[in-house]
Amino acid sequence: MDHRKALARRHLEIVKHALSRLLVAVLAAAMLGGCAAARWNVVKQFRNPGESLHSFPEEVWAEYDCASQQRPFLVIERNELSLTKVSPGSDFGHRMVYVMCPAQPTEVVQGKLSTRIRFKGNPIVQQLDSAYEIKPGRWVIDAFVHLPEQAEPGVYAYELEFDSNSLEFRKSLTFVVVKR
Repeated sequence: MDHRKALARRHLEIVKHALSRLLVAVLAAAMLGGCAAARWNVVKQFRNPGESLHSFPEEVWAEYDCASQQRPFLVIERNELSLTKVSPGSDFGHRMVYVMCPAQPTEVVQGKLSTRIRFKGNPIVQQLDSAYEIKPGRWVIDAFVHLPEQAEPGVYAYELEFDSNSLEFRKSLTFVVVKR
């Protein structure tokens, strides 16, 4: 019985610690108000680049009535940049949330994922993952994007493009590079 009490106390400590970190982040973001760059510095402390599963395939299947959809079925629920004004040499975050219902249980859709930053119509940064997998369920993908030091002031586009035999999408978001 003492072991269970100690385990429960430890679990409570972990929860309290997580809640206090969240409270500090929320208060800091509220105090920083209009300063997006400072808010991004707080937010990125709680995000890790990469992907994480947020809803299991069964939940997405029920939510989107996937039985009645042509599969594989894909919806990009969110596609956003953490900052819309960026200085040369700084970084910003990109978050994409998608849901996918596969044709067969646990099936993934493999294809080419291209990311680009464009300025005046020309790519200045490009990255290609030729074996990217779209997975069943709801996934959150976070990326930290570095803008080159030599980036000129002006309007830029951050682009994502996915191509496979059964799915494709193209997304573009704009941001502004400002002088330091």
